Amino acid sequence: MPFGVFIHELSQDKSVGEWRFNPDAIQVEEGTMLSLANLGGELHTLTKVEKFGGGFVAPLNALSGNPVLAPECARVLPDGSLAPQPETPDNIFVEAGTTEQGPTIGDHEKQIKYMCCVHPWMRLVVNPKKHDHGEHEDNH
Repeated sequence: MPFGVFIHELSQDKSVGEWRFNPDAIQVEEGTMLSLANLGGELHTLTKVEKFGGGFVAPLNALSGNPVLAPECARVLPDGSLAPQPETPDNIFVEAGTTEQGPTIGDHEKQIKYMCCVHPWMRLVVNPKKHDHGEHEDNH
């Protein structure tokens, strides 16, 4: 996508249709490990956040209408610029054209929010579901 088209769409829609998590909401069984395939030409992150917000690229935050930072994504440096939070199991960097192993969805969580800290309109909601262990008979 040419840069001018990207900026125009982002300015108009607050997101870019070709730059998104696909799908943007899923339901998976507990214990499922996500697989992260970056099919685009830019770095993306899959970052677990408490609330959706802005990432570490200030101009993209402004154009996408995300002025409040997601603290899991970015930290503010003394000069006022933004820097990415370090990579962790909850903040996975996925280089262009690569596939990474993602987080394993636990059984203790209800709804989990993930976003890309480079492109803050890219959001994913994961709804875990319990394993169906079948009927359990009590013989006592």
